[in-house]
Amino acid sequence: MRILLLLIMLWGLNARAQQQEVNHISWSVAGQLQPGVAGAFAGIAGDRLLVAGGANFPDAMPWEGGKKAYHDEIFVLSRQQEQFTWEAATHYRLPQPVAYGASVTLPQGVLCIGGETAAGLSAAVYLLQWNGSVAVTTFPALPVPTANAGAAVLGTQVYLAGGETLNGPTAAVWMMDVAAARPVWKQVASLPTVRSHLQLVTQSNGEYPCLYAIGGRAATNNGISELSGDVYRYTPKTGQWTSASPVSDGKAMLHWSAGTALPYGSTYILLTGGDDGQLFHRIESFNAAIKAAGSQAEKDRIANEKLALLHSHPGFNRSLLLYNTATDVWTKLTDLPFPAAVTTTAVKWNDEIFIPSGEVKPGTRTTAVYRGVVSRPSFFSTLDYILLAAYFVLMLGIGIWTSLKQNSTADYFKGGQKIPGWATGLSIFGAKLSAITFIGIPAKTYATDWTYFFLLMTIIMIMPVVVRYFIPFYRRLGVTSSYEFLENRFNYSVRGIAAMMYILLQLGRMGIVILLPSIALSVVTGIDVRTSIVVMGVVSLFYTVLGGIEAVIWTEVVQVIILLTGALLALVLIPLDLDHPLSHNLHTLQAYQKLQLFDLRFDFTSSTFWVVVIGGFALNLIQYGCDQTVVQRYLTTTDEKTAVKSLQLGAWLTLPSTIIFFAIGTLLFLFYRDHPAQVNIALNNQDTIFPWYIVTQLPKGIAGLVITAIFAAAMGSLNGSVNGVATVVVNDFFRRQLPGRADKYYLKTARIVTLVVGLFGTLVAWMMASWGATSLWDEFNLIMGLFTGSVGGLFLLGIFFKRTTAKGAIIGFAVSAVVQVLLLRYTQIHLLMYAFTGLVACVLAGLIFSFPDKKIRHGIYERTVARAV
Repeated sequence: MRILLLLIMLWGLNARAQQQEVNHISWSVAGQLQPGVAGAFAGIAGDRLLVAGGANFPDAMPWEGGKKAYHDEIFVLSRQQEQFTWEAATHYRLPQPVAYGASVTLPQGVLCIGGETAAGLSAAVYLLQWNGSVAVTTFPALPVPTANAGAAVLGTQVYLAGGETLNGPTAAVWMMDVAAARPVWKQVASLPTVRSHLQLVTQSNGEYPCLYAIGGRAATNNGISELSGDVYRYTPKTGQWTSASPVSDGKAMLHWSAGTALPYGSTYILLTGGDDGQLFHRIESFNAAIKAAGSQAEKDRIANEKLALLHSHPGFNRSLLLYNTATDVWTKLTDLPFPAAVTTTAVKWNDEIFIPSGEVKPGTRTTAVYRGVVSRPSFFSTLDYILLAAYFVLMLGIGIWTSLKQNSTADYFKGGQKIPGWATGLSIFGAKLSAITFIGIPAKTYATDWTYFFLLMTIIMIMPVVVRYFIPFYRRLGVTSSYEFLENRFNYSVRGIAAMMYILLQLGRMGIVILLPSIALSVVTGIDVRTSIVVMGVVSLFYTVLGGIEAVIWTEVVQVIILLTGALLALVLIPLDLDHPLSHNLHTLQAYQKLQLFDLRFDFTSSTFWVVVIGGFALNLIQYGCDQTVVQRYLTTTDEKTAVKSLQLGAWLTLPSTIIFFAIGTLLFLFYRDHPAQVNIALNNQDTIFPWYIVTQLPKGIAGLVITAIFAAAMGSLNGSVNGVATVVVNDFFRRQLPGRADKYYLKTARIVTLVVGLFGTLVAWMMASWGATSLWDEFNLIMGLFTGSVGGLFLLGIFFKRTTAKGAIIGFAVSAVVQVLLLRYTQIHLLMYAFTGLVACVLAGLIFSFPDKKIRHGIYERTVARAV
C-alpha cells in the first residue's frame, strides 16, 4: 500500500490535475440597442431581457451644448438558444421618460424604482411584466424621490440603499416586502455613510444571504465628490451594517462608483465598469477651478484643459473584479475586452451575464448589449478515472465473495453473527459518515467556524448510554429489527408505526445522499450527474443484493479506509500551498473568528453551544440507540461484548475524523484567501469547495483517490439504507404477516425487496437530477425528519418507564408529531432542536396518557425490559 501511494504521489507531484483556465468568460454582442442610453432599467421578465428608459445626448456632447434626452421606450430581447432578437413592431413605453433609477428582477418581472426625469427626481415605482406583451403595474411610490441608488432583492424583500435626493446624497435604506398583502416602503438601518452611485448586491456570506453595499460617492459643497471603495454588509438576522474588505484589485484599494455588480455562484460577486475616480476628480477639480477663476481668460484656459481631458478620456476602468464573501477577499480576474460602461445594470439570464448599453465615456453611450458566458471546465485525469474504476471493480468483487456465504436470513441480515468487531466498528462509523458529511463539513467550516464541532462529539457522549441500556436489549432479546422490541414491550401497532417511519425516512434520504454528491462531482469532474447516480446505484445494488449486511459492512470498511486516507492526504497537502507563515495565518483565523468553538448565547434559533449539544445528544441517542441502520450492526458480532467494543471503536473514530474534516475547512479558508482567483465562480453550491480544491490543486492520482472517497461515502450511505429498509420490511411486515414460511422464502423476499428499494432510491435521484426539482422532496424529508424524535421517544418510554402503556405510547407519538408541526410553523427554533423537542414531547405525553394497568406493568415489562437488563 505504501509503495502504491508513493508511486501515485511521484506520478502526480509535478502534474497537477488538468490545468485549464478557470473563471474564463467568453464575451460577445447579443444585440444592439438603438439608441444607446445610460441609466436604463434592466432585468428579466418571462424569459425576456427588458431594457427600459435611460438618457443620452443625441445631438451633441454636453460640453458642446448638447441637451440630455430622457427616454421612455421599453426594449424586449428574446432568445432562441444562441440567437437573440428584439421584439419587433410594437413599441412599449414607461409612464414617463426616466433614467438613473434602480431596478431588480423579481419572479413577477422587473421592478423599476425612482430615477431622474427632465423635471427632477422621481419617486415612482413600476413593475414591468412580460406575457406576450409588456404590462406596466404601478407599485407604492418611494417616500423620498431618489436617483442613482442601489437596489437588491433578499427573499421577497426589495431594498433601496443610498442615492441622491432633493437634500443631497443620503444614507437611508428602504425596504418593501412585495409578498405582503399591501406592500409599503419601510425605513431600515441606514448605511454607515451617505452614498450615491453605489452597487447593492444580495449574496450569501457562506451561511445565509446578506446585502453588500459596494463603493459609491457623495457630492460635497466644494464640488469635489467624496469617493469610496468601502464595502458594508447588512445581516438580516441582526438588522445591522458591518464593514467588509474594501474594493481592491488584489494589489491596492480602489474607489468604485457607478459600476455594475452581479452575484454569481455560491459566494461570489463580480464587479466591473466602475469609475475609479481618478479622471472624475480631475473633471470636478476643473469645474471648481472654473467657478473660482478670477478672470475670463483664466476660465477659458481651464475650460480648454478640461475639454482636452474630456476628448482624450480613455474610458472607465475595465477591470473585472471578484469578491469572495466567504473569505472576504477581493482580486482582479481579468480586463474586459470591450469598453467598460458605467450607469448600467448587469443582469444574469440563464447563468449568463448581460450588460446592456451604458456610458463608456463622458457623454458617450454604447449601443452594444454584451453577453458573457462563464466557462465550466472539467478536471479529471486518466489516472483518476483508473483509480475510480478500480474501486468499483473491488466493490463488485466483495459482493460476489460475500454472496457465497448467504444461506439464510440470519446470514443476510446479521452476517451469521460472525463479523469481526473491528470491522463492525468501522462500519458503524461509516454508516453515519455520508458523502454529504465528507464534503459538507469542510464547506461549513470554510464559511463559518467550529461551533458544530460538538455536534459530532455528542456521539461519544451518548456512547455509555447506548452501551448500558440499548445494546443489551437487542442482543439478549435476539431481535433482527430494533422495532421488534416495541412489539414485545407494547404491541404490534407501536412496532408498525416506528418501522414505517424508519422506512419513509430512509426512502426520503436515499435519493438525496446520492444526488447531492453526484451534483458536486459533476461540476468538478465533468462526469454527468445522471451517469454518477446510475453507476453508484447499480454497483451498490449489485453487492448489497448479493451479499446482504456482510457485503455492506466489508465494503464500508474499504470505504472508510479510502475516505480517511483521502482526507489525511488533503490535510497534509493544503498547508504546503499556503503563502503565509503560521503566525500570520493564526492571526487571520482569530480576526475572522474561524476557530470559535463556543457560542454561549442562550439562543435556540441559531447554532449556539446549547443547541448543538442538546440537539446533538438527542439526535445521536436516537440514531445510535434506535436507528435500524446502526442497530443492525450491533447484531452482526459474535457476542454482546464485541458489539460494545465495535460501538466504542466507531464512536471514538469520530474524534480524529471530526478534527480532520473541520481542519480541512479552515485550511481551505486560508488557501482561498491566499489564492482568491483559484475559486470557481460557476460553482452554485458551496459544498463543492472541497471537491473543487481536490481536482484542481492535488496531483493526478491523489485527486482521483480523494474523489473516489466521496463516491465511496455516497455508496456506503445508499447501501446501508437499502439493507436496513429490506431488513425492516421483511422482519417487521412480511415475516409478521406471513409467518411459518421456509427461511429460503424470506431470504428470496429480502433480496427482491433490497433490489426494489435500491432501484427506487436511484430512480428518485435520477428524476430529481433530470427535472431539477428538489424542493418537494426536500419538503418531504423535512416533514419526515420532524418525527425522528417521536420515534426515539417510543424507545425511551419502553426502556426507562415501567408504567408506560401501548395506548400511552401511541398518544405520545401523536402529540409529539403535532408539537413538532406547531414548532415548525410558529417558531424559529433551530433545526437541531427538533430531535430533542420530539423526544421530550413523546415521553411526557406518553407518561401522562399511560393510565394504570397492572397487567401491562407487571407482565409485558417484566418479559422484555427486565429480562434484557
